[in-house]
Amino acid sequence: MNASVWRSCLPVALGFFLFPAARAAEPNEPALMAGLDVTVEATAGVRGGAHTGNSTEALALGHLAWQSPGGGNAPAVWRGYASVLTLTGEGPTSRFLGDFLAASNIEGYHSTRLYTWWLESEFASWSVRAGALLADEEFAGTEVGGRFANSAFGWPAFISANTVNTGPAFFVAAPGVRIAHTLNENLTWRLGVYDGDTFDSAAGDPAVNHDGLHYRVGGDQGWFIISELAAKSPSGSTRWKAGAWWHTATFPDVYRDANGQPFARSSAAPRDHPDNQGVYAVIEQTLAGRPGERGHLDSYARLGVARADRNPLIWAFDSGLGYTGPFASRPADVFALGFVHASFSSDFAANARTAAPAEPAPSYEEVIEATYSAGLGDHVRLQPGAQYIRRPGGSSLLRDAVLFILRVSASF
Repeated sequence: MNASVWRSCLPVALGFFLFPAARAAEPNEPALMAGLDVTVEATAGVRGGAHTGNSTEALALGHLAWQSPGGGNAPAVWRGYASVLTLTGEGPTSRFLGDFLAASNIEGYHSTRLYTWWLESEFASWSVRAGALLADEEFAGTEVGGRFANSAFGWPAFISANTVNTGPAFFVAAPGVRIAHTLNENLTWRLGVYDGDTFDSAAGDPAVNHDGLHYRVGGDQGWFIISELAAKSPSGSTRWKAGAWWHTATFPDVYRDANGQPFARSSAAPRDHPDNQGVYAVIEQTLAGRPGERGHLDSYARLGVARADRNPLIWAFDSGLGYTGPFASRPADVFALGFVHASFSSDFAANARTAAPAEPAPSYEEVIEATYSAGLGDHVRLQPGAQYIRRPGGSSLLRDAVLFILRVSASF
């Protein structure tokens, strides 16, 4: 392992040991908990993509959580959270692969930053959280999707590819507010309002906010707003989500200028649109067993669509299966198999054809991923996996890619 990976993780590791030790709170006494999560990943591209090659990257997250004493006559429960994130190394997408969807969900700008921090109040059936937040932790996610390495199974491509600098998601949090209301035990509504550009850079330069302390809110960056209704069956075996997102900033057309002509031909500036939006739906279904027990088989499907005139992707779909305990001797291990299809908008493809008529235009990118997560004691997991990426970058210009990933994660 490259020594710089370990050196870059040291600030978070030292911060963890400086945190007050986690302990059980006495009655009517606030609870304070500290933790450290470390992930190291090695990747080998054995065929296709822009190049074959290998990469190594690592993530370290130190976090501190606090909760006020509950029960009694307390009108509300208060919670606080703060974290520091270190990323180091270089992931497969930027190093050699050249795919569109990002094969590793821990790939990001090499930095140590103040990550998420927030204060939350929970009272009756309402919850309000404010601070530097991540929408991908609370919206549009799935249980099985979180087991894969490819980014498209997490914060969905139909949002991340179409909004500004992927939106309020890994690896940069956004100042914002999240409201949640539990209508009944099977129905919850959430609303999030976040700063429109987590990078604070219209050019997409992550160095501008490299330490997580550069906060420029609103203005021409606009706001990212997302709302979601989540429901489940009485047994909890079936879960649904339906949501919509809206970005209030100005978005350029991906094909036409102000006169309706292809800007790649006219050399004029793209037409401006006053906002951007999309909708999505998710269904998760337990097919067998109980969560956390051997024999549990869970599945999901997720679809999102957006407008063709201002977005690279018009729609994306992903689905997956997760099976717990494939071997009797390994009851807590999980095998997962997933599929993603991301379709480029017709306007985005038309612009590519106009700009480079001799090259194939982007149409879609697909990913099939298989992964196996094995526990090694109480704190460490080993996760080997493989991805087959069809049309990396979206067109037939690059050969289909095969990628192997080995990930080791530790939580304390």
